[in-house]
Amino acid sequence: MTTDPAAPSPDRGTRAGGTTWWRTVLRALRVLVTADDRRGDVVTAVTTFVLGWLLLEVGLVDIVRWEPEPFGPPEPWWRVALLAAGCALILVKRTHPMLALAGGVAVTLVDLSWGGSLAVVLVLWDLLYGAALWAGPRSRAWLWGTALAVVVIGSVAAGEAERDVRYFVYTALQLGAVLLVPMWWADNVRQKSELAELERARADEAARAAELERERAADLEQLSAAQRHEAVQAERAAMARDLHDVIASHLSTIAIHSGAALSTPPDAGRDRAALAQVRESAVASLTEMRAMIQLLRADAPRDPLAAPGRLDRLTDLVDAARASGVDVVVEDPRGVAGDPLPAAVGQALHRIAQEALTNARKHAPGAAVRLRLDREVEGPGAVTLRVGNGPGGRPAADAALSAGTGLLTMRERAEGLGGTFAAGPDDDGGWVVLARVPLVEEQP
Repeated sequence: MTTDPAAPSPDRGTRAGGTTWWRTVLRALRVLVTADDRRGDVVTAVTTFVLGWLLLEVGLVDIVRWEPEPFGPPEPWWRVALLAAGCALILVKRTHPMLALAGGVAVTLVDLSWGGSLAVVLVLWDLLYGAALWAGPRSRAWLWGTALAVVVIGSVAAGEAERDVRYFVYTALQLGAVLLVPMWWADNVRQKSELAELERARADEAARAAELERERAADLEQLSAAQRHEAVQAERAAMARDLHDVIASHLSTIAIHSGAALSTPPDAGRDRAALAQVRESAVASLTEMRAMIQLLRADAPRDPLAAPGRLDRLTDLVDAARASGVDVVVEDPRGVAGDPLPAAVGQALHRIAQEALTNARKHAPGAAVRLRLDREVEGPGAVTLRVGNGPGGRPAADAALSAGTGLLTMRERAEGLGGTFAAGPDDDGGWVVLARVPLVEEQP
């Protein structure tokens, strides 16, 4: 008969199951031993009882000799019962540390009257450790004072009784090992725990501070977005006013001329019908345009109506900039500013020049500004506007302090007419704004 070598054998399964069982038991024991709660107290009480019982069986008793003895030698089971009572006090040391210690002192005094045992000393050690670790500040101060007084008084009494300094030293070391060492150990553990808790609290505070900083940054970003939105809305309202002044005036002219033509005797019925249609379309366009403008300006603040700036009023912009302390040099070799340009083109270039000069005054105070106009004569033609300032130009703007809509509105004006717009630092360390707007032929 053949067997599959890959199949698990019964011995192998037993060994694997046994190993898993022992690992489970060891893991459970490790959890019980290291548990810092009532489970750990139960393990400590049981362990102390077993170890103390072994010490009693070995015979580590009568560590103090009385002459004469106050009581006779106790029965062995009396010592075991006294040890069990002391171990039972270990179970309540976490919730009532001083009460458990008082019971432990009573158990120790009874044990000392029988000559004492190392098993009860182990119980007293654990109860002293628990009291120094879990009792309040006032209880700990009283406990330290009492323990130091017992050590000093006991050492002096032993030295005086034997008239030998060695008994003083031996007694001080023994009482210090029994009373002071577990309390010192507990204080050390408590200080480390308090430091760890303080570090965790600091980490939590740092996390909360970081969260508040993130919320503040988000609020600043929302505020900046709201400011940009408000600026864009205001600029759109201004564009609506410009649109009204430019297109509405042309449509009004068409309506007026067509009305005059209709008031004269017609040469032919077809011409009169055409003129009537033209007037009707012009009036309808004017009505729709006014409705659109009112919609765009519904949320915009009202201000006095004024004629929109044209490129022929570039001199006023330059004079205002110079009056504010900006050194502006104008270059217009082809006389573009004085040429008759389409109204939309002239207004867009006027606003772009105005915004560029304002930015130069804000971001590069004291720097010279050069404004250049040029006109392309090939093809349909275009007007180029270049505004640049020298070194010491615009720094990087803080998004939380600046709305950042100046470049956006200039780009919208140029690209809205089919042009291009660019802005950025030049090779000399300054800042350049370059806009190119194609010429749109106006209708006669």
